[in-house]
Amino acid sequence: MRSRIYSTIINIAFLVILAGIFYLQVLRWPLYHTLAKNNHIRLIPFPGLRGTIYDRNGLAMVDNRLSFDVVIIPQEVENTDKTYDRLSQALGISRAKIESIIRKESSAPFAPITISGDVDKDLAFSLEEQKQRLPGVLVLPRTIRWYIYGERASHVIGYLGLINKKELDDLEDYGYSVSDLVGRSGVEKAYDKYLKGEDGGMQLEVDASGRLVRILGSKNQKKGRDITLTLDAKLQAYAADCLEGQRASAVFMDPRNGEILAMASSPSFDPNIFIEPGKNDAAVGYIKSSARPMLNRAINGQYPPGSIFKVVLAFAALDTNKATVHTTYVCPGRYYLGKAEFDCWKLEGHGPQDMRDAITHSCNVYFYNLGRKLGPDTISEYAQKVGLNKPTGIDIGGESGGLIPNPAWKKARRGQSWYEGETVNYSIGQGDVLVTPLQMTEVASVLAMGGAAPRPHVIKKIGDTTVNVPKPRMVPISKETAATIRSAMVNAVSSDTGTGQRARIEGLKIAAKTGTAQAPNGDPHAWFMGFAPADDPKVAFVVMVEHGGHGGVAAADIAGKILRFAKDNTEILK
Repeated sequence: MRSRIYSTIINIAFLVILAGIFYLQVLRWPLYHTLAKNNHIRLIPFPGLRGTIYDRNGLAMVDNRLSFDVVIIPQEVENTDKTYDRLSQALGISRAKIESIIRKESSAPFAPITISGDVDKDLAFSLEEQKQRLPGVLVLPRTIRWYIYGERASHVIGYLGLINKKELDDLEDYGYSVSDLVGRSGVEKAYDKYLKGEDGGMQLEVDASGRLVRILGSKNQKKGRDITLTLDAKLQAYAADCLEGQRASAVFMDPRNGEILAMASSPSFDPNIFIEPGKNDAAVGYIKSSARPMLNRAINGQYPPGSIFKVVLAFAALDTNKATVHTTYVCPGRYYLGKAEFDCWKLEGHGPQDMRDAITHSCNVYFYNLGRKLGPDTISEYAQKVGLNKPTGIDIGGESGGLIPNPAWKKARRGQSWYEGETVNYSIGQGDVLVTPLQMTEVASVLAMGGAAPRPHVIKKIGDTTVNVPKPRMVPISKETAATIRSAMVNAVSSDTGTGQRARIEGLKIAAKTGTAQAPNGDPHAWFMGFAPADDPKVAFVVMVEHGGHGGVAAADIAGKILRFAKDNTEILK
């Protein structure tokens, strides 16, 4: 009897359970199916902000600005035809394109798909007001990189690009994801790990109308570290403007510590193009342009230095006692080596020239004589002493090293012997010798500081931490030798017969050397190299204009304008 009662109770309980299952899974299925369909999880990402980049005076050069993206969650769209048509009309893009974007970008259920990025603020507000008529369509705010100075500082600061698969494989463990933008050049590339922010986001439960049910979890985004540059933004912008319309570069550096005050290269590019939606054609145009606007000519342009190389020969001759400041040669306007004739730029000749005169007047014949007396190996040795034939080590990387030839190099590279005529050309910075504008700025610093060669750099602080810079490399040049070359360079600007007189500025004593380097397929390259004030150097500089003609004209004019601006509008020359 007792077992029968237990059996009855168990059977009744089993029937109750079956009835409950039947009720939940069959009778109430439509309700729970609807609830499951209409309640789901949404992930709202908050990308980490990149650090702001400031100039030496605290002016923002690169920042982040607010933008709005129009996104769609296809599973939440109630009426596809109406929604797509309304979106097409509002955004000014075809329905076919909207459908194509959704097909291509669809990756997971309820994942937002961006239909149009960085839309106008008024349009974003208008769409937000229509959200009841556009279920499944959202306007999400995000920040976007903003290069305030555009083309004027692009080669130093660089630009961003979408991370590629190889980079993602290498960097995924460091917090990088498939949608991240990474630095492609300049400061953005060299200091990407500091500038990159840490992503955050929210996990939400929403209903069919997109209304928030509850917050399931959140993680705050973090901004990357701010960076302070050595650049003076005003000087940088002005230098870039002075180069506009030419293939040219300019470097202005503090010779006391290697801080780059301005580094401009022309033609340039707008780094905003690479992150603005719909600008792919413009970006590709930059990359394919024969003018090579992506090339930083200041650190990657390699050119024959022409007559600015003569200061290296003067250093070598004085240091090896192959000449003194009083060593004199007569310039008749040409120089003969056997039957070969080598001209001076002044066809009627300069007459008798001592070393100061020869630098002041940039006399070729004087340096033809001096170069043959030194020989190519000694010229090569002293060129390398002042820092040529290798990168300077600037902290944005990617620079070229130039070329300082000698007989051994030619034999190894070409299997040929060195000819005496090559020494003659070598003596005035022609032939195989190649340098970058930044390298020659360092040479100017060596002369300005009596042998100290600071490491060029553009980073002053990362966050609140001042960046340690290596001590200057010391070039063994005597005070007398440096003073002799310096006084001749002063005369090149201050003398009425000097080749650099067009760069004169009242109240500022400038030491400089002009250069006119023969180049294939066009006019000569124009160089102007120097430092100021001559007796208390605070800036060393080089201006180089491709096919610009005489260095004492095109390059000297630009250098003079930039120095005058620095004197009148910045604290650099105070």
